Amino acid sequence: MNFLSLFCAFLCLTPALAIWPRPQNLTTGSTPLRLSSTIYIKLSGINQTPSDPSDAATRTTNFLKTDKLQALTPDRRASSSSAVHSARTLSSLTLKFNPGATVTSLSSEATQGLGACVNYGLQVPANGGSAMLSANTALGLFRGLTTFGQLWYDLDGTMYTLQAPIQVTDLANFGSQVPQQQHSRPI
Repeated sequence: MNFLSLFCAFLCLTPALAIWPRPQNLTTGSTPLRLSSTIYIKLSGINQTPSDPSDAATRTTNFLKTDKLQALTPDRRASSSSAVHSARTLSSLTLKFNPGATVTSLSSEATQGLGACVNYGLQVPANGGSAMLSANTALGLFRGLTTFGQLWYDLDGTMYTLQAPIQVTDLANFGSQVPQQQHSRPI
């Protein structure tokens, strides 16, 4: 078997998430999960919030409905079609601020300069239902939404992942050393 054949076989058998910027911690499973075509991103327990988080949620929803990114594999995951189409469906993503969070606008947080701490946690269950994104800041929610949007691939009009459950935690403290990234699987 030549190197090219071996490499192509590796690509077909090894799903990978290419998330940028790379989160601090990422764990994935091996369960197929579809994203509902009517995915609903909702804000929970967020009172008197600036419009930034809801605007970011709307942009993410629109992105998910129009993005046609296919898996970077020789068959574009066509061989996974039956698993994708029979998979459970994720119908919503709930956004919430962690207890004690001070809510300000994205522009206010972005201009705080170096030393700003942006963290978020994202959980996507394998059994469908609703995912959860929590953060201490609006900028953290924004970064988490960006990560969420990168988890999904298109297969004949169906957005899916083959790697549920997915758990992401990220902590970026701009202006200081960020700890080494650890992953349960290569991304």
